[in-house]
Amino acid sequence: MSDDGKVRIEKFDGKNFGWWKMQIKDLLIQKDLDAALEPPPTPLTDKWTAIDKKAMSTIRLTLSMNVGYNISEQTSARGIIEALSNMYEKPSPANKVFLIRELVNTRMKEGSSVIEHINLFNSHLSRLNSVKFKIDDELQACLLLSSLPDSWSGTITAVTGAVETLTFAKVRDLILNEDSRRRNSGETSSLLSTEGRGRSNNRGGNRGRSKSKRRSKSRPAKPRKDIQCWNCDEHGHFRSQCTKPHRDKKEVNATTASDSEDALICCVENTVEDWIMDSGASFHATSSTKKMKNLRTGNFGKVRLANNHSLDITGIGDIDLKTPLGTMWTLKNVRVIPGLKRMLISIGQLDDQGYDVHFGRGQWKVVKGSMVIARGKKRGTLYMVEVPTDGVNAVSDGPSLSKLWHQRLGHMSEKGMKMLVTKGKLPELKQVESEFCEPCILGKKKKMTFVKTGRAPKAQKLELIHSDVYGPTSVASPGGSRYYVTFIDDSTRKVWVYFLKHKSEVFDKFKKWKSAVELETDLKVKCLKSDNGGEYISKEFTDYCAERGIRMINTVPGTPQQNGVAERMNRTLCERARSMRLNAGLPKMFWADAVNTAAYLINRGPSVPLGFKIPQEEWKGKAVEYDHLRIFGCSAYDIDLEGDKLDAKAKKYTLVGYGSDKMGYRLWDHESRKLVRSKHAEFNEAELYKDRNSEKLEVQKEVVEFDTDGQKNEPVIEPESDSEDDTGPEVEGGYNETGEVSDSGSSEHEEEQPPQQPDPSENWVRRSTRVSKPPNKYNPSVNYILLTENGEPESYSEAVKMKDFLQWEHAMKDEMSSLDKNKTWVLVKLPPDKRALQNKWVFRVKEEHDGSKRYKARLVVKGFQQKKGVDYDEIFSPVVKMTTIRLVLSIVAAEKLHLEQLDVKTAFLHGDLNEDIYMAQPEGFKVVGKENWVCKLKKSLYGLKQAPRQWYMKFDNFMERSGYKRCQMDHCCYLKKFSSSYIILLLYVDDMLIAGSDMKEISRLKKQMSKEFEMKDLGPAKQILGMSITRSKKDGSVTLSQEKYIGKVLERFGMNSEKTKPRNTPLGSHLKLTKEQCPRTEEEKVDMARVPYASAVGSLMYAMVCTRPDIAHAVGVVSRFMSNPGREHWEAVKWVLRYLKGTSKMGLCFKGKDVVLKGYTDADLGGCKDTFKSTTGYVFTVGGTAVSWMSKLQKSVALSTTEAEYMAVAEASKELVWLKAFLKELGKNQADYPLYCDNESAVKLAKNPVYHGKTKHIGMRYHFVRGLISEGLISLKNVPGAKNPADMFTKVVVLDKLKLCIASAGLQE
Repeated sequence: MSDDGKVRIEKFDGKNFGWWKMQIKDLLIQKDLDAALEPPPTPLTDKWTAIDKKAMSTIRLTLSMNVGYNISEQTSARGIIEALSNMYEKPSPANKVFLIRELVNTRMKEGSSVIEHINLFNSHLSRLNSVKFKIDDELQACLLLSSLPDSWSGTITAVTGAVETLTFAKVRDLILNEDSRRRNSGETSSLLSTEGRGRSNNRGGNRGRSKSKRRSKSRPAKPRKDIQCWNCDEHGHFRSQCTKPHRDKKEVNATTASDSEDALICCVENTVEDWIMDSGASFHATSSTKKMKNLRTGNFGKVRLANNHSLDITGIGDIDLKTPLGTMWTLKNVRVIPGLKRMLISIGQLDDQGYDVHFGRGQWKVVKGSMVIARGKKRGTLYMVEVPTDGVNAVSDGPSLSKLWHQRLGHMSEKGMKMLVTKGKLPELKQVESEFCEPCILGKKKKMTFVKTGRAPKAQKLELIHSDVYGPTSVASPGGSRYYVTFIDDSTRKVWVYFLKHKSEVFDKFKKWKSAVELETDLKVKCLKSDNGGEYISKEFTDYCAERGIRMINTVPGTPQQNGVAERMNRTLCERARSMRLNAGLPKMFWADAVNTAAYLINRGPSVPLGFKIPQEEWKGKAVEYDHLRIFGCSAYDIDLEGDKLDAKAKKYTLVGYGSDKMGYRLWDHESRKLVRSKHAEFNEAELYKDRNSEKLEVQKEVVEFDTDGQKNEPVIEPESDSEDDTGPEVEGGYNETGEVSDSGSSEHEEEQPPQQPDPSENWVRRSTRVSKPPNKYNPSVNYILLTENGEPESYSEAVKMKDFLQWEHAMKDEMSSLDKNKTWVLVKLPPDKRALQNKWVFRVKEEHDGSKRYKARLVVKGFQQKKGVDYDEIFSPVVKMTTIRLVLSIVAAEKLHLEQLDVKTAFLHGDLNEDIYMAQPEGFKVVGKENWVCKLKKSLYGLKQAPRQWYMKFDNFMERSGYKRCQMDHCCYLKKFSSSYIILLLYVDDMLIAGSDMKEISRLKKQMSKEFEMKDLGPAKQILGMSITRSKKDGSVTLSQEKYIGKVLERFGMNSEKTKPRNTPLGSHLKLTKEQCPRTEEEKVDMARVPYASAVGSLMYAMVCTRPDIAHAVGVVSRFMSNPGREHWEAVKWVLRYLKGTSKMGLCFKGKDVVLKGYTDADLGGCKDTFKSTTGYVFTVGGTAVSWMSKLQKSVALSTTEAEYMAVAEASKELVWLKAFLKELGKNQADYPLYCDNESAVKLAKNPVYHGKTKHIGMRYHFVRGLISEGLISLKNVPGAKNPADMFTKVVVLDKLKLCIASAGLQE
């Protein structure tokens, strides 16, 4: 409690529940409200009720809005605390994993407070204790020591060496005492400035380099009295503060070096140990045993120095030197010679040990094989080895210019960078410095190479092409690719990369690449060299190359060296990509982006076989620019056009590549998980992706103050303390539909223009977003992948890492509760002769009618592991036909029946299993103590192959026991008749429609099903299978439409903009589609391969099958060319989409007319210009509205119009027989079932079964219509062609006739 008498409680926002719980209990005790946390008295008293209400109010005022919604249903203070405890303190495995990860990842930063760090550590331990997870005391002490920074390494060594058994209390006290000692003595654990203020004499040699190469490591600052002026040599002030005349700089330098030997200049702040490369020394020598390992002491003789003095050798051992490259260099058999003034490295001893030592141009390096062990520079007349001393950290202002360009160029080799500097490509980089790069070591580490002979490249482009396939990778790219294939032109050494999901795609990628490069160069590919892989030696590949005169060279099996160019390029791509990704800290899923960028940079780097020429310049004949290059994975900022006017104008992204066929940068938006292109981006190369995920973002926390009398004060905003847990953004998952992916095609197709960098001083003018440009989603130059729309996690491990894990956890617990309630399985030990199926969690975010989001998790068995005859037998399960739904809706409208809708929750879980199936326990919900047990399934689960069938059999058995009869014409339609009413039930998996005249009987059926299954009553039917059901209150008519679905289809294919003009007919009369219009050349096939033709036709087909008979003929025509569509065919599909845009509100309207069935049939003669087959079309109406229709090519060629119409009548009569029998089952009989045909000859041919020479070839299967007519089952009648609505199913009709057909089919808006 503070001095002003107020108690301050931080609002609980989901973090540090234990601390908040302790504070709130203390606050309630202060206010005498703690009785509310005890069990209520019996009976309740007014006093206790008043206390409970006050306690509830106090608790709620200390909760944030998001947390408060979770306890809105609680009616007591005790209930609120228990609900929050179950939510945030429940000892679930997921909570334990999360808290352990926080504890292990806790690190103390240099310069931060030791006390705050220990408090943070204690808070993590306390939270683990709250979930009943105790850590051994010694392990706690070890974790605390490991969390200290490098500057505490001495303390860690002292503690671990002095104490045999570590305890947390001892270690904590020792750390606090050491911190107090350091603060009292003026030391800190932070990085300080260097002690000296002078400059070393080698400053000229370092000009133009980063300051990080010249700065020394920090030491404690000296008292001012010990500071000596370099101008007057007096103590107490610096040279810049000196009042005496300044001496010349040459005098100062001379004075500084006066005491040095042989130009070996050492200043007092020098933090390196100097070793000298000595060709005259017989062995390595040092004067100290410090850092020595494997030391053997004794009398090992004497050594004679150059001044003829001798010294004793007192020991021999090994020393590990950390070189400026960052590697460890072990010197073997180093002699210990006390009194030796310099430490020596013997060139002769290195030579004996197999090292090669090179001197020249003021530098030296030690090489073993192809690996550089160490390198250094000449100082004065000596070749020195500078080794950083222990316990001192170097001060760095960031990467040097040389290292910056090394990272921008995708970790290019030192030789390549030097060639670019020599060519003047990098004007701001004067000299390439050798610096240690850990990502290069991790990404490019290799074995020693052998000497090989070179070969001169070919003189002409495309004369020889090298190709190879890499993969599979352990992680799929966002596009699902696990391979990539490379094509390298031998003449220019330019490389193209294509990404593959399967190796079998190599042939298609080769054809695309060949068409592109031949069109660009006007040259032909002459020779292809590859390994002996099956993807290259397939018959279609070899035949294709033989037809085009391409010579194929395949290596001998088991000798990849013969395809060395492609193999080495794949290795280079992989190494560069790995180094860039590791340097940026990006997840493995971005491997394809890294490879794509590596290919882009390799084509712009010098090539050794070309004499260090640039492949892209050799290919294009134009100079390459480098100004636009930035470090892969660095932070980028681009204009946010979707934000509000009051929001920030820029958004933060991550650079993942450069445009290949479009200029601009490729940026990854980790919030919306999509890829964007931009040419206006600005970059912060000092911040990489890994830095953004590890840095702690300072946020603000709301604090609520309470007076001790219980009154709430105004909120106070305070910055969050450093001890708060850092939960950085998790970036998993993939790209959405609006983003282009790197693994969609080649990394090089067209000439690329460098992105234009905006002037930072230029003020951006915000463009208006009122009239947005329609998305160019299906441009032929864009490729797409399908991912979850709302960024749902793909697995349990991803869900644990997401920010909304609590919501996913609640969803999983709800699913497990439902499974437990249903008694889906029992835990048993796995029998020896059985195997357990695996499972996974499937996560989805669903939007409710009010716009809110509902998190849903479902446990799914991996059914692909099942074996037929062992785990399952029959799997077929019927669903209700669309015709049945429309037929029942016509009856509902005609007889004014009630129409209700039900949904079965977890329908597949109700099915009983006949087989013994075992499944592993769900991830995250393994029973403690029975982790190795398995689940023996008693009921079916989602994912099992027999699950749909078992559910249907369960439901069918229930309906039979309830007195309902299954219709023979449709096994998913059930009927039950009462004395004065009846009920019809339609089943489509877990969706049900119930029609009946008596609402009481419908309610009774609902109650019966609710007792048997877990049901969700949706009330009056409004939607089924994506079709909206609208009931008119005036006349009781029922309208079935797909307006929303059609709108989504138009939006998906970019046809919903104002510029898209609607059409009046489904298909234009000028569109004469044939196979002659299919692509013939490779260029046309490549162009059409990018068009989503099949997807568009499939979307149209679903609309046609459900509610749009008017587009049946058009969809039937365009679907004939699915295998090889052409540009004219795609124009026809877009015509149909434009027609739907103008008629999207049109639907089937079932009115209150009599239930009378009528049929119309028609056929055209030779409508297909490719096969000359005719088209059959028919439509059946009930009460004037279509319930069944078809437009389909006939199976054989008709020789006359009469024959074509006769075959159409036969097909329509089969549907009429089924409809007649179905209506009879439903109790709807009529005297006559007419079928109308507009061809009088066909009508007479069917009614008069006489032999005719022109009909003897007609198949017997079509003559069964004569029997139907003679038996009186149907009646075939003639109708004028102008009044036949079936005409629109066989041909393109004019607008007036189309309107007549639409009206006859019951379509209206």
